[in-house]
Amino acid sequence: VLVRYLAKRRPLPTRRNGYTQKAIVGGHKLYLRTGEYEDGTVGEIFLDMHKEGAAFRSLMNCFAIAISLGLQHGVPLEEFVEAFVFTRFEPNGPVKLNDRIKMSTSIIDYIFRELAVTYLDRYDLAQVKEDDLRMDSMKKDDMDPECFEEEADLNALAKSSVVTEHLPIRRNGGKGNGHSHGNGHSVARQVEIMRETLTLTEVQNAKDAKVKGYEGDPCPECKQFTMVRNGTCLKCVSCGSTSGCS
Repeated sequence: VLVRYLAKRRPLPTRRNGYTQKAIVGGHKLYLRTGEYEDGTVGEIFLDMHKEGAAFRSLMNCFAIAISLGLQHGVPLEEFVEAFVFTRFEPNGPVKLNDRIKMSTSIIDYIFRELAVTYLDRYDLAQVKEDDLRMDSMKKDDMDPECFEEEADLNALAKSSVVTEHLPIRRNGGKGNGHSHGNGHSVARQVEIMRETLTLTEVQNAKDAKVKGYEGDPCPECKQFTMVRNGTCLKCVSCGSTSGCS
């Protein structure tokens, strides 16, 4: 006896909740809209590309309808996420106007990253984690003992420079009176400026690298530190090579 299980379409309520997410992927503006069931699960998506050609807009609309029909017929969102995340085509690159996702390999990749983060709590697909969005969160690097040691060394150097600055200066055999009348900046001030500049530069570089999703590993081909997470592997944004498992 053969038994066939036919999926029955689960209709959405006529008045339903959802959200609209605006984003810019590789310079192209995109609006993602969702429709939800009463239990909060996603049942449909709408895609609207800003200032795109009629053919591309129509393809994106048909793709959204196909995904919506699949969701309403019982296909889990996890299946779509695993199938379409990390697909690569133009436009791609940096993502703007999204708090968690900062890089994507395509518009389809961005769409399912956003859906996975919102409805499946798949924060592993986001470059910015949930804890990083909290104002009171403290990064692990901020608690690194080496940071405190470097700070202490700089403070000690600044203090020693202050002491040196107030020592009498003897020039051309003259007697020092304990006062300095030079027109240059003090050594302590120079150390302070150097310390602030280095700190701001390091913080900004770390933020930029995190926004782009860099893992900090060098590429085995081009030696650039532009490796991003690609599933269980790493992929180089500069040359496209992988760590060898994909």
